[in-house]
Amino acid sequence: MGFLKAFGGALGGSFANQWLEYMAQPANMTDHVLLARARAVKVNGSENNDGEENGMVISNGSKFLVPENTCLILVKNGGIEGVIAEPGGYTYTTDNVPEARSMFAGDGFFASTFGQSFEQFKYGGQPGNQQVAFYVNLKDIAGLRYGTQNPIRYKDAFYGNMMLAVTSNGTYTIKVVDPVLMFKNLIPVDIASGQGRGIFELGDGNDGGVEDSLFAGFVGSLGAALSAFTKGGKSIDDIQGGTVEFAKEVNKAVEENYQWGTKYGLEIVNVQPMGLDWDDNSAEMINKFNLGNLMQGGVGAGYMAAQAADGLKAAGQNGGAANMAGMGIGFGMMGNMMPNMNNMGAMQNPIAAQQMQQAQQMQQAAPQAPAAPAPAAPEAPATPAEGETPAQA
Repeated sequence: MGFLKAFGGALGGSFANQWLEYMAQPANMTDHVLLARARAVKVNGSENNDGEENGMVISNGSKFLVPENTCLILVKNGGIEGVIAEPGGYTYTTDNVPEARSMFAGDGFFASTFGQSFEQFKYGGQPGNQQVAFYVNLKDIAGLRYGTQNPIRYKDAFYGNMMLAVTSNGTYTIKVVDPVLMFKNLIPVDIASGQGRGIFELGDGNDGGVEDSLFAGFVGSLGAALSAFTKGGKSIDDIQGGTVEFAKEVNKAVEENYQWGTKYGLEIVNVQPMGLDWDDNSAEMINKFNLGNLMQGGVGAGYMAAQAADGLKAAGQNGGAANMAGMGIGFGMMGNMMPNMNNMGAMQNPIAAQQMQQAQQMQQAAPQAPAAPAPAAPEAPATPAEGETPAQA
């Protein structure tokens, strides 16, 4: 009991034309469809319209076409009978054929991803006269919108581990990495049993609130993802140029908080922010932080040296030697302060060091104002001659 592989890969189109009827994914699997029920297709390529139930009948010898980027899941009484994630054509058999297999997952990613999931949820009974087959979309599900009504608080390592708040909106992309987990834990029971609608699409108003739940998990993990992203020495401004890298941080946070991967078989593969805006308080804190950085270290030394040089030049043009002397006193005091302003920063910044040296040279070369002459000492009164009184002198 299981599937026999008739052909694989790109040969599917030509070989399938030799079948009178086979099961295939429906034509209405749009970009946001996670899962759709299989339809019987006649040899001329049209869908079997003899009734929905007739189109679902699966029996010994039924044939299945599995396209690229899809996974076939065969279900019986809520249990999974077979899983095929390799593109190609397959024949279902109830005979005891050694070559028949319940799972085709290739030798790559899926073979190691959902093999254990299949063993957990596979059907262990005898095949009935009717099963249900579904196709899972393995393409990227892109364009899922998000937006934060309230600012998201996070610790920003780029700005000295300050607690900041940001609002954001944009889109994100998810991918099914474990079709078995997704089918068992995310798809509503009525669809999974084959009794309800034959398609499950995110955001169509009939997804049972699944997209809203995903949205809440995504937004609820943004704060942790932003904090983790800035620990690498990057500002959130860098997210616009590194959306995949940021998506990895979001995916880690979502997995830690909501178990999207281990529970639902989903992974976030991309995030496209259309806006990232700090609130007013955060913007003010960032401005003060940047100003503080400017006034210390190599940057601060360079800044003060440049200011000193400009001040000396202006004084020489406008106030002459006297102003230059006054400016010299002030800059002398500044010169005593500047060595204490993180000399290591100046040494690491050659431009700042050069500016400091130029300022000191200008200060030394500035003409000094001539010293004022000392006041003349008062003349001593004449000594009276002998025999004279002071008045007579």
